[in-house]
Amino acid sequence: QTGIEPNMSSMAPLLDEANFAALNEEYKQYDEQREKVIKRSRDLQKLAKQAVYSLHRGDMAKARTQLEQCEAGARELLPLIQAAPTLRPGSYSSVLEEYAEALIFEGFLVKGRLLASTEVPLCDRDEYLGGVLDFTGELNRYAIAEATKRNADKVQLCRNLVDALLGAFLQMDLRNGSLRKKFDGLKYTLKRMEGTLYELSLAGAGVRAAAEPGQTAVMEEPTTAAPMQEDTA
Repeated sequence: QTGIEPNMSSMAPLLDEANFAALNEEYKQYDEQREKVIKRSRDLQKLAKQAVYSLHRGDMAKARTQLEQCEAGARELLPLIQAAPTLRPGSYSSVLEEYAEALIFEGFLVKGRLLASTEVPLCDRDEYLGGVLDFTGELNRYAIAEATKRNADKVQLCRNLVDALLGAFLQMDLRNGSLRKKFDGLKYTLKRMEGTLYELSLAGAGVRAAAEPGQTAVMEEPTTAAPMQEDTA
């Protein structure tokens, strides 16, 4: 017979029940904090989305208030996140991406450029980049709205920014994940903006775009009234 046999005469317990009770309590506290983060994050995410909506409507003051409220709420949760870093991925990180998206959109409307990561508080690298990529979707909506007003210069600015972002992201070795999926859609955003600019150029030249691929665009002809028939009666 080999090996070490347990001392069966010992009255020591097989496990430390007090230790497991303490671990169980830690789990309970963690779950409580997790639920708090999830619930509060839902409200903050809604604020960030509302800020984007306000920006599209041109209500800058309301958007600024909503952004400030979102940031303040995110800061309130920060001590919990710092105490338990595993709580950051998921709901809290999603809030910061939404916040970054809205703040970057506001920055573009006010300053005409992309905010740097140092100008977007609270967000880590991936949250900032995720917000940038989400922002390009809102930028496309903004460009279309400006195209309806025939503001070709603003549409061109949007297109140039997306083109610059595409070049910058191509320098990054993005792993498979949410950032990679968002980046893969960037070239389609650029294509849509270039299509919008093309339509604007045709409209400016008085040309109607072809309705179907392969058809030739035609010049709009001015309509003239039919000559009046002479009454021979």
